[in-house]
Amino acid sequence: MAKRWINGDESAKQMLGRVLKERPLLLLPHPLHRIPLVVSNIVEIVGPSPSAKTEILLQVAVSCILPKSWNGVQYGGLEHSVLFLDLDCRLDIFRLSHCLKLRITEANRLHKITKKQKGFDVSNHIPEHQCKYDDMDLFTECMKRFSYTRCYDSFEFLAALKVLHHKLEKERNMDGSGVHVLMIDNIGAFYWINRGFSSLPQGNPNRKNFSLQSVFETVVPEIKKLLLLHPMLVLATKMVTYQVKSSYSSWVSGVASEVNIGKGTYREYMPSIWQSFVTHRILVRASDDKRKLQDRVCYLAEWLLPALNLTDEFVVGDAGILMSL
Repeated sequence: MAKRWINGDESAKQMLGRVLKERPLLLLPHPLHRIPLVVSNIVEIVGPSPSAKTEILLQVAVSCILPKSWNGVQYGGLEHSVLFLDLDCRLDIFRLSHCLKLRITEANRLHKITKKQKGFDVSNHIPEHQCKYDDMDLFTECMKRFSYTRCYDSFEFLAALKVLHHKLEKERNMDGSGVHVLMIDNIGAFYWINRGFSSLPQGNPNRKNFSLQSVFETVVPEIKKLLLLHPMLVLATKMVTYQVKSSYSSWVSGVASEVNIGKGTYREYMPSIWQSFVTHRILVRASDDKRKLQDRVCYLAEWLLPALNLTDEFVVGDAGILMSL
């Protein structure tokens, strides 16, 4: 096997085709559009509350579960399955459903306009009731690609990771492709609970203390094992405290530290094993700009890892995330 690999010969085009097939690029919607991502990347979406972190996950999920095309209509989706681990237990599934239906309706509207511009008579082309049936079939197929698990503490989170291999194998056997995106909303949700556990006296002195550090010493290897068998893009949100730069003391905790970014700072509290595991990091926060944008809050997005010398503005509308002009 090694000799055949050494003696193998392929052109650059063949090599790129093979690599992109094994690790396809995932072009995600705003504000994650600046950097092409591939499976096995670990993307951390950092920001205070509220800063539209969960909304970003929802819009990425909609783009992933939508097909590229359906019955001749272009929907521009990635046609990938998504696994959502909700550690905050606050996901609004009706918001996901609403955005998905709006995306389907908008794509159908644009398709009719395009057909009309090309001279096709679309008034009696497809009966209205048939369009509704087709939309419902498409909606059902899309929602089949979205899998949701809620965790109420670190024990349930660890248990969910332990059984994911079986779940992903089942998904792969059903559709032949498997899950491509793993979402974790909010990776630091149980920080204070774990910190409280670590301060309690341990019954067995030989037993390892339960703490945030010990939890992630198990979480990170479990995710690594999953990625080896089921290559996925991991998107994890993390709630932090963001402040305009001023003189204040950092946390007493051994893992907490201040991270300077732009005109402010945020407090990093995750263990180093998780921080070194992350390959990409983006900071999102509400803008201080007081201008009115149809009563919408304007948010800022800035890539920290890799560092990009630009900041994107976006707003959250009824149909999803829109770039601010």
